[in-house]
Amino acid sequence: MPERFELVKWYLDAVEPDGAASIAYWASLTWLGVSVAWHNATRYAPGQPPAERSSLRAVPPPVFEERRVAWHSERVGLETTHDAITPGVSVTLLDDARGRIVWECLAPSARTRFTRDGAATDATGYAERMTMTVVPWELPIDELRWGRWMSDDASQSLVWIDWRGPLPSRWVVHQGALCADAEVRDDRLAMGAGHLSLGEPRVLHDRSVGKLLRSLAGMARIAARIPMAWHETKWCCRATWSDHSHTSTTGWAIHEIVRFS
Repeated sequence: MPERFELVKWYLDAVEPDGAASIAYWASLTWLGVSVAWHNATRYAPGQPPAERSSLRAVPPPVFEERRVAWHSERVGLETTHDAITPGVSVTLLDDARGRIVWECLAPSARTRFTRDGAATDATGYAERMTMTVVPWELPIDELRWGRWMSDDASQSLVWIDWRGPLPSRWVVHQGALCADAEVRDDRLAMGAGHLSLGEPRVLHDRSVGKLLRSLAGMARIAARIPMAWHETKWCCRATWSDHSHTSTTGWAIHEIVRFS
């Protein structure tokens, strides 16, 4: 009988007007007879090395109610709030004999406050929760593309997930609604309502996920099963949305490519 796998992963981010990006994760994983929780917060200021903190100590997950996501961890010195501006959406990405993947895009665009060690920063940001009962690197996917963009006033948003390989699938959410006609490229997204052009990217991180998890105390048994080839690159950039009335709106995007082989 296969070992039970269950992963709940929260992702929270914020980008300040000057492009400084903050990203926080909270994750809970049960697998191979091990249950472990992990959380992390990193600030990526332009021209400076990432300022990262992580912990395997148990803290409560973020809370979502009345269009607000709130989270607090003394362990990493962070308190966050995301007040959603555009509506969220919940999508079942997979539901078959392999397991189930539910993506909850809770705040596609939000007014955000990240408080680090008592210093508060106002920004625009994004929040999601992913729940999985299928081992992600065992899916027939070669590459995963994910990204989110919002206008500087957070009134407009675009989020995408693009699976490439033997199980190609694509989900694009514009203003809280799924778009069936979208095309995703590395530097551009196009759909019936308009297109998003991604600008010059700044690398936030470029890393082997297997090596990262192997470095965490208590994760060795789980991390040993994660392919070393599983690699993640994440960027931040300015991006411009143009609709068919030739109206353009700019804002910050964060996007990534995960390669499984």
